[in-house]
Amino acid sequence: MQIFFANDTSRLAHAGCKAVMRSLNAALAGVEGVSVIGRHYVESLEIDEQALTRADALLVNGEGSLHHSAARAMFLFALIEEFKRLGKPVLLVNALFQQYGDLTPDFLADLALLTVREPRSAAFARCYGGRPKLLLDSAADPRFCQYGIARPLSHDIVIGGGLRSGLLVDPFAGIQGTRLAMGDGAFEDIIATLATAKLYLTAQHHGVYAAALAGCPFIASPSNSHKIEAFIDWTGLPIPVVMRPSEIEPAMAFALRNPSIYAELQDFLRSQSVLTSELLAKALGGKVSKICDPAPV
Repeated sequence: MQIFFANDTSRLAHAGCKAVMRSLNAALAGVEGVSVIGRHYVESLEIDEQALTRADALLVNGEGSLHHSAARAMFLFALIEEFKRLGKPVLLVNALFQQYGDLTPDFLADLALLTVREPRSAAFARCYGGRPKLLLDSAADPRFCQYGIARPLSHDIVIGGGLRSGLLVDPFAGIQGTRLAMGDGAFEDIIATLATAKLYLTAQHHGVYAAALAGCPFIASPSNSHKIEAFIDWTGLPIPVVMRPSEIEPAMAFALRNPSIYAELQDFLRSQSVLTSELLAKALGGKVSKICDPAPV
């Protein structure tokens, strides 16, 4: 089976996005008889029409694009609609849904596979005919996260990055600490580094995941969608999400007093799954040929 892969984020200078693509590519590689014959990259709305026409199925990476009726979201939705119209399987994975205009009530019906990263997106998907599976963000693939190398820290408080479109612009400016954002190394190295930190402050979704995988106490500020708050709601743990600057210091104090909460969060992640070759094979009517077992790089 020939797959067209839409919304490939591997070219972005972002450790979380690269980790997602590493996991998705490994899952695809484990399905017998499947090959990727074309890719659409997130930074462009251009597409290889010939590869698209030849493809037997469409796989869409839902991260970072499918919310608020953005141009990329509408572009990917149009691809999904076209493959559905042609009767070809559509797999939409690692997705987030939030706030759209006029979508048809059955827009997400009849997908070969639909996976989401938190319950709010799952509820949205069901409203549009979807049958979502709730999985962790693919960046949390345990096959890869264990091989990181920690970088030296000049301060035991680590400050992560954020988005200009987040709720608060640079919410942790003025707080003393070591800066460490998603552009500062491989995802597994960031995890290893946070495992040595006392506290992490972040306004990035993958920053939350890195800290959770490391068992590092953290506080977060919302990003450009509900992805951080919805993930924390899913865990059921009272992890602080700050909505205004005045909440930051009390949240930091809470996190430092309650490291056991973050150990529980680490256990929660270990109890969940990311997208696997088995799920892809079932959706495509194939079988698993091998399981990627990476060695340290």
